[in-house]
Amino acid sequence: MTAITVRARVRRDGALAIPKIARDKLGLHEGDQVDITVNAPDVPSTISESDPLLGLIGIGKGGPKDGAEDHDAKLYRQQA
Repeated sequence: MTAITVRARVRRDGALAIPKIARDKLGLHEGDQVDITVNAPDVPSTISESDPLLGLIGIGKGGPKDGAEDHDAKLYRQQA
């Protein structure tokens, strides 16, 4: 299973929109079913979700796995 970690805002009606970067990377189309894991954000982000550096997080294929699904994203947001 391919996975990507992105952040989405909950709308007033409870709906979520999967960001375009995730739809493109995963090849998602209208009507596709997806599995969703919901986590409350533990660190408020001061980074705009349109920040181009967020799109680079996690695309590297080298190095040991540390087990954290969005480790790099959390570090990047904390340093900004």
